[in-house]
Parts: sequence; C-alpha cells; structure tokens
Amino acid sequence: MRTIYRSEPPWPHRVLVLGGGFAGVETARHLEKLTRRRDDVEVWLVSRENFTLFTPLLPEVCSGMLEARHCVTALRAQLRRPSSWAVTAEVEAIDLDAKQVTVMGGAGDLHRLSYDSLVIALGGETATFGIKGIEEWAVGMKTLADAFALRNRIIEMLERADLVTDEAERAAQLTFVVGGAGFSGVETAGEIEDFVRRVRRRYYPKIKEGEPSLHIVELKDRVLPEMPAEMGEYAAKKLRQRGYEIHLGAPMKEVRENGVVIGDGVVIPTRTVIWTGGVQPSRVVAESGVHVDRAGRAITRPTMETSRDGVWAVGDCARIPDVQTEGGYHAPTAQNAVREAKRLARNIVASIDRRPQAVEPFRYRTIGTLASIGHRTGVGVVFGIRVRGWLGWVMWRGYYWSRVPGIGGKARVGLDWFLNALFGSDPVQLKVDYPGTGGMGPSGTRRHAPRSTDPRG
Repeated sequence: MRTIYRSEPPWPHRVLVLGGGFAGVETARHLEKLTRRRDDVEVWLVSRENFTLFTPLLPEVCSGMLEARHCVTALRAQLRRPSSWAVTAEVEAIDLDAKQVTVMGGAGDLHRLSYDSLVIALGGETATFGIKGIEEWAVGMKTLADAFALRNRIIEMLERADLVTDEAERAAQLTFVVGGAGFSGVETAGEIEDFVRRVRRRYYPKIKEGEPSLHIVELKDRVLPEMPAEMGEYAAKKLRQRGYEIHLGAPMKEVRENGVVIGDGVVIPTRTVIWTGGVQPSRVVAESGVHVDRAGRAITRPTMETSRDGVWAVGDCARIPDVQTEGGYHAPTAQNAVREAKRLARNIVASIDRRPQAVEPFRYRTIGTLASIGHRTGVGVVFGIRVRGWLGWVMWRGYYWSRVPGIGGKARVGLDWFLNALFGSDPVQLKVDYPGTGGMGPSGTRRHAPRSTDPRG
C-alpha cells in the first residue's frame, strides 16, 4: 500500500469538503470565490452523487409537476476552478490522526484522500426510530430515487385498483398513508392529493371521487410543529377539506406489507406508506473522533470549528451554537446551511492565512418559514408576518425558484411549472431495470484494498 503524505510546500493547502448537499456545495463554492486568484489552496468536494439535489422541490418530482433532472445540478458545473475536484464516492471513514478520508467509488474500490483542512457536511440520513417494517415496506422522501419510487407506487396502485373487483383489496390499494406532519410530510401529502385527484379525473374514470383514502400520522399533537400553532391549524383544516384524515398524537407502531399499525393498535389497510418523519446524522460523523452530542451531531464552536484542529462541521450534521440566543442552536435547515457555508468559507481562509482574529462566529436570524400544502395553497411566516392561502403558495414558489442554481436551472423549473399548469400531469410509470450489468452493483460489489488517488502519495 502506498503511503499518502500530508501536503507540504510546494503542495497547495487542500480543503476536503465531505457532502454534496446545500452546506457542502455552498462551502466549496464560496471557498472557490475567496481563493480564485490563489494557487496555494485547492478545494475537493466528495459526494455520494455527482449532483446537488434541490430537496425542497422533491415532492413536485413525485407528482410530475417538475421533471426530475430539473431539480438537480451537476457538481462539476458548480465548481469552476481547475484546482477544484468533485469526487463521486461514498465516505466510509475519517482518520483524523492521519488526516485521511477513506471513500468508496462506484466500482467498490476504496481510496484514501489526504487533507489539510476538513469540512464535515454529510447531512442527515433517514431515521426509522426502530419502527418495525419501515425499511422493508415504506417509501421515503429524501432522495431522487425515493421520489421516483413513490410516483411509480402511486400509479401502480391506481392501475391495479382500476382492474381489481375485491372491494377490500381495492380500498387498500387506494389508501395512502403519510408518516410525519412536518414540512416534508405536509408538502408530500399536498402533492400526492393533487396528483391523484388530477389523474383520476382524466385517466381513471372507474375510480370514483371518494374512493382514494388519504391519511397523515403524526406523533406530536399538531401539524407543522415547526411553525406557529395558527399556521398548523390552517394547514390541517385545508388538508382535511381535501380528504385527508389526520391522526395526531398517534405514533406509527409497525409497517406491514398489507397495512400500518398506529396509536393504540389501530390498523389502516394500505399498500402505500410514505415515511417522512425522521432524520439522523451520518454514522461516519460519530465514528470520526470529533466530539458529538447524543444524536450523533458534531459539536462545534460558534465558528463551526470542531474539537479537532483543522476540522470543521456545517449543516444538518453539526450542532452550531447560536450566539444571539442563550443556550440555543441553529436549526438544521437549508436556509441556515447556505448562510453557514458562506461564513465557514471565510473562517477557513482566515485559518489558512493564520488570521485568528478574522475567524468569527456564525450569526443569522431566520427570515421566516414557508410550506406548500398543495392545490395552490401555502402557509408561512416571513419577517414576522403570517401569510396563508394563495399568497403563501406564491411566496413559497417564488423563494425556492430564486434559490435554484443558475439561470438555466431557473428557466427549466419555470417552464415545467408553466407547461404543467397548461396540460397537467400524465400517469407515466417509469420502471428502470439494469440488465447486463455483469454482476456489478450493490449486491455484487467487491471491496478492494484502499489505494491512493493522491498525486502526493
């Protein structure tokens, strides 16, 4: 095995950013801007995918409101400097003492990447809280694959229900249960209802208006617990008017192939359960050696420095103190992540240049929160002003459209919305198989000994 050395002059200072979400990509982009005239700093970005997923618009991919490719942006299109490198690989382990990160490429090969400064921005993974059957029978709503799987499942259920004659089986196939009533759950629920209603009227006349059964299951006692109670009550009212039965204070106990168990043992017969109810930090963070909290998030100073020199953490996997609120911490939201990244990039450059006085705490007051609940309806609080209905929906769309990367990305998203408003969605079920892979893939992957992709090794 070849030895990989840490960078020394004349090698440039390498900043290795782990994670291709909002926090990681924005950190890499701002580092590029700050060092664009320097050749003594290089930026490497490691991500599981070779694109950034614009997660706020993911439910619209499920409903066909938005083309899947239009809510992603290639990493290599966002890193422009010749000294920057986007690496598509899975982070396997972090060795803080050796200043190396082990990653696994698509073919199953392990590689070791050295660094001088490390940014941990690995985001979060779906948390199941030990609920039996979720991994086997539920569909998530966190990745592009999840959105495709959910869309295919809904269409499959409509197709089956159009043919089946057994009333109990037909009812189960037309029952859709969303686990979680936070932002992701409510927005997904709204898009599902919109999609089912539109395609049923046009393409499935045998399915009557009242047949689809829609449920939201929430452990807490109200919808949208992240927002003021008034907004949550409004969202719940609108969702109920559109056919949703909302089960509050009802934990999801078990997901089965033919149903879901909630609350005190109530069974809802269904073939479609969507789980949106939990996020946990990547296990790599807790195993890295930095100090973490009980949830596994990296504990940082207000400057986003961790317990180890030269190692920083940002985004959902970091617990960043809020210096403007006694005992408070910044919420793990995309709005915070993109602003944390800007401050972090400045702090890293100041640290590289040995200007400790320029390493400053992250300070930010949230502008507000917005949520879409489908059918051109939204809720939100912006600059302390509460908005709802059509205005809330327009503000939700306007804000997230403005955050889509690049002019081309904005144009594609806007055109999708316009065409969908004119012609609606089609119930096209895209089943993707992978014939002839020659044994490659998750089940056939073989891991080889780690090797260096570092020119210094």
